[in-house]
Amino acid sequence: MKRTVTLLTLSILLCAVASYAQEADSTQMSTIPLNDGKENIISSKDGNLSITIAGMNFEIGGTPAAHAPEATSQRAHKSKNQRVNFSFGGFGGTSLDHLAIVEIGVNTLTNADYSMYSPEEAAMMPFGSRKSVYTALNVTSMEVALNKRRTLGFQMGVGFSMENYTFADRYTLRYEDGLMRPVALDGDIKKSKLVANYLHMPFLLNWNIKRGFFISAGINLDILIGSHLAYKRPKTTIEGEVTLNPVQVGMTARIGWRKLYGFVNYSFMEMFRPNTGPGGKRLSAGIGLLF
Repeated sequence: MKRTVTLLTLSILLCAVASYAQEADSTQMSTIPLNDGKENIISSKDGNLSITIAGMNFEIGGTPAAHAPEATSQRAHKSKNQRVNFSFGGFGGTSLDHLAIVEIGVNTLTNADYSMYSPEEAAMMPFGSRKSVYTALNVTSMEVALNKRRTLGFQMGVGFSMENYTFADRYTLRYEDGLMRPVALDGDIKKSKLVANYLHMPFLLNWNIKRGFFISAGINLDILIGSHLAYKRPKTTIEGEVTLNPVQVGMTARIGWRKLYGFVNYSFMEMFRPNTGPGGKRLSAGIGLLF
């Protein structure tokens, strides 16, 4: 009985809030004085906030078509008092979503420092760039326009990044005496690598220049959620031996045209925890394709 009463009460409250929101949508507006004495009217329908989930864009407070009449692939449900609009693939040249669902590229360890190792060990340590693949899955993001023309905006994304670092020749790493040390492998080893998986959160300032060109730059926050060593023939996975830094902070930048862009990520922090592995910072670069 109590549960039924609670549900009814919540339903009434939700209906009241929805009714108020719809009424406010048709009446609410604010005025901002300009230098020439005129007033620039900005209504709650301007659509300054949008949320992107797996490439599907939800525009809150406005009609996307009003911002991007040139978009031809846009599919939107439009009505006079609409609060949320939906489209797939953004809004053409005025979109503030500059994070592709999938980004792919290569990664490496830059400024590598093997001074803690003996000359013999240092010769075994180098991380190779061949087959060192970087992949990011940007699951969802939120975009906020910073001006009415939608040329400037802030974007926050949440997703995952998967980084593979291949080792030169036939070596892997092993944690011994407080240090990640190189170990030679026997047999027909085709690929030996370190795999690191992060919860990936980019914070971006986006600038739509003109004719679909854009620049994006900001900060990456990466939180380690898992790592392991692996090699093939026989296929072997070694868990729990890699002393990676649990949190990474770095810069990210993108430049692109409409649906295609190139990106570069650079970490400000050492890849391994201090005095437990080689010195060096993460660097990745590649491309993203917006749907």
